[in-house]
Amino acid sequence: MTTTLGKSCLAAVGAVLILVHGWDVPLSATVDYGRTPVLLVHGHGMSSGTWRPMIRYLVSLGYPIEYLHAVDIMPNTMANVEAATKVLEPAATLLLERAKAAARNAGYQGGVSQRVDIVAHSMGAVSSRWYAAKLHPELVRTWISIAGSNHGTDVLCGYHDEAAREMCPAFAADSTTNPVQVSLNGTAAAPLDETPYGLGADRDVVAPVPPDEARRILYFTIRLESDEWIKPERSAILDGAGGAAVRVSSVLPAVETRPGNFLLRAPMRHDPLLEHPDLMRLVASLLAGSH
Repeated sequence: MTTTLGKSCLAAVGAVLILVHGWDVPLSATVDYGRTPVLLVHGHGMSSGTWRPMIRYLVSLGYPIEYLHAVDIMPNTMANVEAATKVLEPAATLLLERAKAAARNAGYQGGVSQRVDIVAHSMGAVSSRWYAAKLHPELVRTWISIAGSNHGTDVLCGYHDEAAREMCPAFAADSTTNPVQVSLNGTAAAPLDETPYGLGADRDVVAPVPPDEARRILYFTIRLESDEWIKPERSAILDGAGGAAVRVSSVLPAVETRPGNFLLRAPMRHDPLLEHPDLMRLVASLLAGSH
């Protein structure tokens, strides 16, 4: 039984359109203020507008619109650590404050999440993982990478902005020229915990950074079989992902090839991927994982 004062208080608002950040967003018939706010991080050369379909979909599932925030990293080729500190850090703080205010104004009397979920695309996976691993692991519940350049990508070797240089080459081993990659992943000779404070099991050769009472992150990655921007495609895979049960529909073209690492086998491309219904369903399933 659900009551207006219960843990999963659902406030009826009707199916209407509201204008949010200049976007028409259809509200769900019910809004669940017991959900975790979601921070959406775009990739290299892109903008918050890439998340429009995802926001519409999550709102249709009951997310309060105030619980969803797509950042704009400006310039959109900003170096990854700078993006984490100058853009993501204040954005996450503001999102939590906005969610708390929205729940209070709606009369919700349950507990409001003190952590965010992060969904990141392409190079946004790098700046957001820096935020989760290095800056505020205590504020992150679930982290999802979509076609992420988690170990760099050789495709960006032809680009000259700082963010692109940080990603070239994939699986970099030089901490002088590629400090971001090496700080997050280590090297083949000296691997680091790629998912610090994560719930999944790391390889035996890695010294794990285990979760504790304050810092517990559920990491997931989603990748394509053939990705024109992430080369090699295995760059998207993270050791130590997963670690909690999630329900993924068997009708989705998604295979968990390693714990917490999902391969999408449908014919999709890197940028339009965010508009694909199967991708949105998979993300929603991973966000719903309990831990």
